Order: sequence, then C-alpha cells, then structure tokens
Amino acid sequence: MSARRPYVANIDFPAFYAPAFGGNEALSREFYAALTDRTAKIIIHQAARMLWLSDQIDEVARGRPALQILFFIIAAEAVSKLQADFEGEGQSRFHVRRFFLELCSDELRSRLAPAFQSNGSWLTPTEAVDLLYDLRCDVAHRGQYYNLHLPRPESDESHQFVTWKGKQLIAFIPATQLRQIVLEGAVLAAKRRTP
Repeated sequence: MSARRPYVANIDFPAFYAPAFGGNEALSREFYAALTDRTAKIIIHQAARMLWLSDQIDEVARGRPALQILFFIIAAEAVSKLQADFEGEGQSRFHVRRFFLELCSDELRSRLAPAFQSNGSWLTPTEAVDLLYDLRCDVAHRGQYYNLHLPRPESDESHQFVTWKGKQLIAFIPATQLRQIVLEGAVLAAKRRTP
C-alpha cells in the first residue's frame, strides 16, 4: 500500500498551527475546538492552505522565496479581508498592510523590523510590508520569481541582497520567519473574531 500523498485538503489544522502555540499541539487543538465563529474558522483554514502551498515550493523550486512570499501575502490579504468582512474588490495593499500593521501583534512586528536594511538603516515595518507586497506583485503580474534570495537557515549566509525601487537592500529575514509571522498573525485575527 502506498503512503498517502500530501494534499491541501488533508491538512490537520490543529497540528499545522501548533508552531503558533509554541509547538504545543494540545493548546492548538483547544484553540481550534473553541472556534465557534464561522469566519474565524475560515481565516484559519485559508491561511493554512496558502502557507501549506508555500511549504511545497521547495520541492519544485528550491531557493525561490518569491514564490513563497506570493502565498504568504495572499494569506495575509485573505485573513485581513475575512476578518474585516470585506466584500468588495481591490484594496489589496491596504489589507496586506492592515494584516501586518494592525492584526499582527507588536511582538510580530518587532520580528519584521530587522528584516531589511538600506544604506545602514532598517526599513520601517510599513516599508518592509510594501516591499513584500511589491515582491508578490512581481511574481503575480510579471512572473519574476527568480530575482529574490533570502537567507536560508541551513546556510552560513546571514543575509542576501535585494533590489527594490532602484535601491540595493540587504535581507536578513528567512522565508521561514515570514511564514511564522503570517501563521501567528492568522491566529490573532481569528481570535479577534471569537467571543
């Protein structure tokens, strides 16, 4: 009998979110079981699906974090729009900013603060979010997924160079840390919907 193939519909959501609870799957299961608000549960499901898809990228395009960022930003936008009951069209950048700058905690934003540096100065959280959103647009609208490199945990390199708006930046944040910020931000957004 062959092993069950990974498939997006087979996500064990409480196990998937355990890293957002310090690796404590029991706490994650308790949180998941307490989700009574329909939209809160959709937030958790949609974010997990996008993050799960981003996890699969390394199998087919190792070292292409722009593809992962595409899924991270799709998840952030979806969470923000769902959490706000937004039913319109557009306003994507606004909702991505809202996710990172309002729905995420100060602690999560502090992880984003030392992500990118330009001429010896750190980008502000808003600038970092705009950079991530612009990278998503490069992939989604221009097919440019090959220009971005981020540090990888298994590498000795602590930084990579990124070009944004004609400026040379240094990236210090690995994709795994961005993923964790989105994972925890989704939990916080769902908690805001739960009585």
